[in-house]
Amino acid sequence: MSDTLYSARFRGPTLIEINKAQTVSLDVEKDGSAASITSGTFYVYDEGGNVIIDAQAATVASGTISGTIAASDTSGKTLGPSWLVRFDAVIGGKTYRFNNDACLCVARLYPPIGQTDLVNRHSDVANLLASGVTSCQQYIDDAWSDITNRMYSEQSYFWRLRTPSAFRNVMFARSLTLIFRDYATLLNAGDRYMQLSEYYEQQYERAYSKLRSRIDQDEDNQLSNRQQSIPAVTYLTPLSYRRNRSRRNY
Repeated sequence: MSDTLYSARFRGPTLIEINKAQTVSLDVEKDGSAASITSGTFYVYDEGGNVIIDAQAATVASGTISGTIAASDTSGKTLGPSWLVRFDAVIGGKTYRFNNDACLCVARLYPPIGQTDLVNRHSDVANLLASGVTSCQQYIDDAWSDITNRMYSEQSYFWRLRTPSAFRNVMFARSLTLIFRDYATLLNAGDRYMQLSEYYEQQYERAYSKLRSRIDQDEDNQLSNRQQSIPAVTYLTPLSYRRNRSRRNY
């Protein structure tokens, strides 16, 4: 008999901030309900496959399994991707292994807009929420995941970008795309919300193609002197970036 196919709800790569105590959590569910996790262990591996945290007893609560990383665990480690986090969760007497790629970084990047900004743009968005939904935060979170995962899939290490405000237009467009697409299925308003969703979908693609940001390529607090487009950020290695930086007058 095959194992149950649970949903391990990783939203993107796990960002581990260097020299900082932090908690890594994973929500596990099946059929819309939290999995009954009885126990588990937590592991972290660096880019060379070396074990940084080995079989730490995980904390379990309502389908969420969590592990902790001490500031000393990452001290002196090399920044960059190719790290790995792993949870071994015991569910129904069986052990399920959930892996996720991780990145060691100086600091994570946060969304530059909130519900207040969305309401300022479209005053009715918060008034049309479905019953039981109290804010637009889930749409904002999903939009941020969509954008950063897209960048990550293009090998653009978004956590190195240092102009959060550059994401405002693309965040507005993606959030409103998701909101109005949902409203189109929930509300009896003809094609109005679907048309708005399609409009913002086009705006999203346009805004994404124009994304530009200052970058801290080596994560040493030395920023590029000029904002760079995402494609330029994508393919520059630290060495090639330093060479370009010395040759050009940014």
